[in-house]
Amino acid sequence: MERQLAPILLSAILMIGCGIPSSSVKADDSAPYIEEHADRILREMSEYLQTAGEFTFRAEVTYDSVTATGGKIQYGGRADVAVRRPDRLHVEYTGDERQNWFVLDGREVTVYDAIVNVYAVTEVPADIDSALDRMVEQYGFSVPIADLVYADPYSTLTGNVVQGSFVGRHAVDGTVCHHLAFSQETIDWQIWIEDGPRPLPRKLVITYKEEVGSPQYTARLSSWDFQPRLADSYFQFHPPAGADEIEFLPIQSTETTR
Repeated sequence: MERQLAPILLSAILMIGCGIPSSSVKADDSAPYIEEHADRILREMSEYLQTAGEFTFRAEVTYDSVTATGGKIQYGGRADVAVRRPDRLHVEYTGDERQNWFVLDGREVTVYDAIVNVYAVTEVPADIDSALDRMVEQYGFSVPIADLVYADPYSTLTGNVVQGSFVGRHAVDGTVCHHLAFSQETIDWQIWIEDGPRPLPRKLVITYKEEVGSPQYTARLSSWDFQPRLADSYFQFHPPAGADEIEFLPIQSTETTR
């Protein structure tokens, strides 16, 4: 018999809170104030990513965990992300607390936990945007750096923004970038976008300002490749030897799941 895994547990073994929460609610219904210069740079980044049919990148991640006494422990990991529009996505995350794969093959999503050697499969809409939305809405979790792989990153990133501004031109790992800052109701976030003909995101910092200790999440983005020429098989999941299949359970089932 297949084992069942509640989504709250599946979310915990898969995700690290990485991605700007699109479910946050604005403080009011007024239009956000984003400085024109900051808005233009963010749009240019989005348009650049939109034109890519296939690309890969790496995210080196650090994030805070607040202890019961109010102290902070920093953990880290690496996410390797591969996108083939409109309906293929492969993410491998290896970190201090977990090691997981997320694979969208155009019809199904598979989530694999390498530490306990289990995986779950569910059917989803074919396109990346709809598949990611389904995973959030039905199972309650998101994919690392998901905002950057949507068809329109600008709309995803700014959907709940209250205010945005241009901070300055600052370097990330030796690359000069436009440094932008944005505020939402429950988080503040900053993004560094490469200055030049390739307006790529190079760094992302999120501050969870309503959580105890205001923990931060940081991702440094590198190894961008827009001609990876990945085989079709890369976007298919083949269970490792001895892996057990478990079952996704929707959010509403968690109250009765032990």
